[in-house]
This record gives sequence, C-alpha cells and structure tokens, in this order.
Amino acid sequence: MKRAARLVFRLPAYAALLVLGLEFVCFLVITVMNLAIYGGVREGSRIVYDGMTLYTAASGLRATANPEPAPEASRNRRIWFFGGSTTRNGEAPDERTVPSLVSRLLNEQGPWRVQCVNFGVNSFNSLQEVQQLQKALLEREDRPDCIVFLDGANDASYFSLYRSVDAHEGYDRIKGFVESYWSSPLGVLKPVMAAVHASFTRELWQRLTYAFAPLEPDSPLPGELARAMRARYDYANGVAHCLNAGFVAFLQPVFWVEPPAGNLPERELAERAERFPGVRTNFVLVYDAVEPVLAGRPYFVDLSEAFVGRDFPAYQPDGIHQTDQGREALARAMLPGIRRALEAAGPR
Repeated sequence: MKRAARLVFRLPAYAALLVLGLEFVCFLVITVMNLAIYGGVREGSRIVYDGMTLYTAASGLRATANPEPAPEASRNRRIWFFGGSTTRNGEAPDERTVPSLVSRLLNEQGPWRVQCVNFGVNSFNSLQEVQQLQKALLEREDRPDCIVFLDGANDASYFSLYRSVDAHEGYDRIKGFVESYWSSPLGVLKPVMAAVHASFTRELWQRLTYAFAPLEPDSPLPGELARAMRARYDYANGVAHCLNAGFVAFLQPVFWVEPPAGNLPERELAERAERFPGVRTNFVLVYDAVEPVLAGRPYFVDLSEAFVGRDFPAYQPDGIHQTDQGREALARAMLPGIRRALEAAGPR
C-alpha cells in the first residue's frame, strides 16, 4: 500500500520529467533545423515590439543606396518598398538590395531622380505591410510617389503553417496566449499557458505538419487568403490614390512554385524538393489561388515565374531568398511595373 502511494506521489514528477525531456529533444531538433535553413540557432533577425505592426526590425530601416535629390524638385521621385526578408535583403551589401538595385536602374534610365526607401522587415507579409504603411504615414513627414509591395513567400508560408488568413510570424503563440485566458480553465495561469503556446514541442509539430501534411487540393482556404490579400492591396491602392501616388503589388518568384525542370543551377534545391513535396504543394496551391483573384487588378504584377529558364543560380538553399544574381534579375523584372506606377502618379 505504501509503495503504491509513493508511486502515485511520484507520477507528477515523472510526468514533468517526461515533458521536459520531450521539450529538450524538440529544442535540439529545431535548433539543428534553424542552423541548416537560416545558418544560426535563431530564426530571422533581431526584432523589437511595435504597437502597430506587433514587431519590427531592431536596427530600423534598411539602408538604401540612392543618389542626391535633383536641384529641380519636379524631377524627384520617392518610392516606398514594403516586404519581408526578400525586400530587406539583410544578407546583401547596402548597394545590392532589391530597392538599391531598382534605384540604380531607374536613375540610369531617367527621366526622374529616384530615391527608394526600404521598409522591408524579415517575416512580414501583406497584412503587416499594410499596417506598416499606416505607421509610416503617421510617423514620417515625407510622402511617396510610388508604393511597392513584394509578397508571396511569407503569405504562403505562414498561411500554410497556421491555416489562417491572419497568420504571421508568432501567430499561434500570441493568439493562443491572448485567447486562452478565457477559453480554458487554466487560462488564469498565464505563465503556464504562455509556456504551452511557446513550447518547442508545439512548434516542431507545426513544422512537421507543414512539411508532411500539406493543404488539400480542394481546400477552400487558399481562396480565402487570396481574397484577403486582394482586400489589403485594394486598401493600399486607395491610400496611394489619396496621396496622388502610384501603387504596384508584385507576386514574387519562389523556387517552390516553378515547374519541375532538369539541369537546374540549384541542384541541391531540386533534391530537397523531391524529399519535401508537401512544401511545394503548399506554395503551389496558394499561388494558384492568388493569381486569378488578383489578375484583374491594374496594380498587380505576377513575377512568380520570372526566373524560369535561367542559366544562373537565382535562389539560396531555402528556395525563397535570392542570390546576388537573382536580386539583380528580380529588380530588372520589377522595373516595368514600377515605371507604370510612377507614370500613373498624380502631381505632387
């Protein structure tokens, strides 16, 4: 009897050790995954809290290589770029980011003297970029002549991970902590619920589900995301119109939506795609839903296959971020859309 009683008292301790052991194993697995994908133990770059966008880059705006303004004010044009890490380009020198390359190319062609501002923040998607546009208009005195959104990868990734049109980096942890206070009897134990929603076990399960249990082909969810993105872009376009500015939204190229092809320059990527077909499925389903919903909008430009048929390595090992050659090619592909938006802008 005493032995049984001792066992009963020890069960909570054994359960706690089991949970801690599982957490430690999941932590090790996630750390190895981050090292393989991002080159470090942490995902992304250092961020700080922001009251409008939830978080933002700790280092502030990304520097952009721009010329001095022209003496004639009528020649000057200012372009605001919004996007995630493929806009911020933290891995590139200042003069080789996409906004810097666009600035160089437009100034070489004329007739304007163009200055670009890089609002890109790692992990941002179209939802957060609309919020960031609002924040910029509230906090800055200057105004844009053209507003550019470069999206696709983060919208598809976080939507596929969390299966919600409102998804973003940290969505499940933040939403769970806020809502669990009332939705669960344990909600009053805020530190416990915070630990549950931020656990490595939960994160690893979500990552595995994302890779090996992709969206169903007939799922209505990608269509919901497409319509949500259209509403966000319509709003941004309306804001631009009120400012007498142009607006253009690019659907960015990613390896995972390109048609399978042999002899790709990124051989490692092709092998990875064969091992993780679920990742390709998620991206393709989202992109296939977004393109027709946005196709009729005058501000929309589909660059999803801008690199198809290339003879140079355009992507880094994750299949999303571009190499230096890829950023140059992307900037050149964006020029016609940006020029049209600038030409459509009204007088300042």
